[in-house]
Amino acid sequence: MRFLGTTRWTCWSATLRRVPLLALALLPAACATHWFRPATSDVEFEQDNQACQHMNSLTVSISPTLMQTYVSPIGYKRCMEAEGYAPGGPWEGHAGWRHESSTR
Repeated sequence: MRFLGTTRWTCWSATLRRVPLLALALLPAACATHWFRPATSDVEFEQDNQACQHMNSLTVSISPTLMQTYVSPIGYKRCMEAEGYAPGGPWEGHAGWRHESSTR
């Protein structure tokens, strides 16, 4: 394993690729934050929310048949704030482990 301190990482998810699976289990289970941005529709919020989740996510193989997605809470929060959102408001966004059912 390469020492992470010798390389400048610009994205939290890049560091997660090198973290052992046991350490990933210790990450926060989930974070929910309510967001507000003036003159924003529900559709606009959902588009921004999904884009920020996608840009800050990492898919982790738990076993050969089980994959889970982890959304970095720090990256997600920074992304939403960069889009002009402030904490507090009617819309709820999530970061942390995402448990999605299969749609096969």
